[in-house]
Amino acid sequence: MGLLNLHTHLATRAPGFVEIESVYYGQIQKPAADWYSVGLHPWYLPAADWPGAEQWLRAEAARPEVLAIGEAGLDKVTTTPWTDQLAAFRLCIAVSEEAGKPLIIHSVRAFNEILAEKKRAQPRQPWIFHGFAKPENVALPLLKADCYLSFGAALLKKDHPAQTALKHCPPERFFLETDDEALSIREVYHQAAVLLNLPEQAVRQQVWSNFQRVFAPDPAIFAPKIAQS
Repeated sequence: MGLLNLHTHLATRAPGFVEIESVYYGQIQKPAADWYSVGLHPWYLPAADWPGAEQWLRAEAARPEVLAIGEAGLDKVTTTPWTDQLAAFRLCIAVSEEAGKPLIIHSVRAFNEILAEKKRAQPRQPWIFHGFAKPENVALPLLKADCYLSFGAALLKKDHPAQTALKHCPPERFFLETDDEALSIREVYHQAAVLLNLPEQAVRQQVWSNFQRVFAPDPAIFAPKIAQS
């Protein structure tokens, strides 16, 4: 059993860790992790070559080391035109379905709009909202829509509403991550265990079980890594 970091921009390649590094179209640096996700991030769309972006996304999605599509989504704070964001998001949804790989969601003040897109698309693949840092009342509609939540650094902040959201999240519907924070995923697991009043090993087992169910990974490709955990 590995220690899963669902979403990171700062891969460590530490023994026993299974890190899914987030890679976006137009990114300069090459991914450092063994496994990654690929997406059209709404922040980086204005200069995108659309035919090139689509070709890149479809080609990368076919790679065995690519475990998910994303991050992809909608953001009401960025200056990227909404029409471009929506087009890119819908393309990522389509590629997620074609590739048979989960979709990792970026959402800033756009939860309702993303749920509307989910209702429109009727996807078969799981949708995971990464970096979830909102209160329980925001989490509940997402969970009701069969989405998953991935929690990170917000859990470490005193009295952050994400802590309550985690406590009310069904155990089979959450993941843990570090995103772009310079902290160890072990810290996130420890804090999640404290909040849930569970042994850390139980949290680790639950997240790994969720990973196996949602991503259906080939155990053989993870064996060398998790043998070191």
